[in-house]
Amino acid sequence: MKFEIAVRNGRRFRLAVARTSQGVWIGWPGGAKYFGPERAEAAAAGAAQAEVRAPMTGRVVAVPVLSGQTVLAGEVLVILQAMKMEYRLTAPGPGVVDTIHCAPGEMVDLGAVLVTMAPVPEPEAATVASPARARPRRRARQR
Repeated sequence: MKFEIAVRNGRRFRLAVARTSQGVWIGWPGGAKYFGPERAEAAAAGAAQAEVRAPMTGRVVAVPVLSGQTVLAGEVLVILQAMKMEYRLTAPGPGVVDTIHCAPGEMVDLGAVLVTMAPVPEPEAATVASPARARPRRRARQR
């Protein structure tokens, strides 16, 4: 969770900003508002690195992935326990686990970044190019 300062009519307000995988919560003295989902353009711009954030304050039970590991969409990255319930936080899409920002037993706050993912690197065409299938040549018919 981050804190920002906003000014309105000459008065300064402290805003709490918590980003989730579905949108953003902004809290101010006397209220809070949820904004989401993001527009497609903004989501595409942020596709370079995906962040998995804590949906609520809780304790990290397990981190079954390693930094540098390639994961598929839906694969469990972090198991979080909060309010006597277990939450399995999964990969939003295929990618490589770039950085793990938490450890088992650690308490995390709402919106804390737990895992940062990078996109799967595209293989170079020269190293992955498959050889053309050898097909027998057909002889042209002579008339």
